[in-house]
Amino acid sequence: MIDSISRQEPGRFASDDATAKDSLRKTNVVVADDHPVVAMGIGKVLEGRPDIRLVAAAASISELLETLQTKPCDILICDYSFAGDIEPDGMQLLERVRGLYPGLKIVVLTVNDSLAVVRRIMSLRVAGFVSKSSRDFHALPEVIERVMRGERYIDSHTSKMVVQRMLDSEDTSRAQASAQLTAREMEVVRMFASNMSVTDIAKHTNRSLKTISTQKSKAMIKLGASNDIELVNAFKQLY
Repeated sequence: MIDSISRQEPGRFASDDATAKDSLRKTNVVVADDHPVVAMGIGKVLEGRPDIRLVAAAASISELLETLQTKPCDILICDYSFAGDIEPDGMQLLERVRGLYPGLKIVVLTVNDSLAVVRRIMSLRVAGFVSKSSRDFHALPEVIERVMRGERYIDSHTSKMVVQRMLDSEDTSRAQASAQLTAREMEVVRMFASNMSVTDIAKHTNRSLKTISTQKSKAMIKLGASNDIELVNAFKQLY
């Protein structure tokens, strides 16, 4: 299912290697998901496609970063959340990968399809977004083809959801969203809005960086903020 490939940079191939020459005729795909059954499912979906090569499946963030350093990769199919991983996931992971490999095409495959998350993910110029609950999961080969042609892809389920939630959001105030913040999420946002960094907040509250980052990310989602400036502005408007 996963081909054995020599050590190379993502998207680069050695011209004197038979395997590398063969990979020029294929789209090299790396999958990153902390659920083995999902990776196996993707492998089954891509099986039998002579134009697509699944070169590796990573189950953790550290494994993903190592894989991208050692395997050729045209498209990364990546989950948004890695439960229990000590490395920052979500937007921080996508920003990190985008910074390291600006030309890499990324398709996010996740169960988290909230409007705020979809907006934030697409703002990073990812190539595609596919909800795990969508029927389009089984159309991944076609998604890969479209992405390789330079198209951006959002599955039909998420597209309809985004439009509906955007219409619904016209009648929903930020105040209602802020009521969903936990006490600790509110504390983190308040400190962040007062010019404290995530590191400073972690030290001040005696919590880990991972915990503070997670609480900040959850607050951003609840307040519909796509970046730090919007988060601070949302807080100031409410308080």
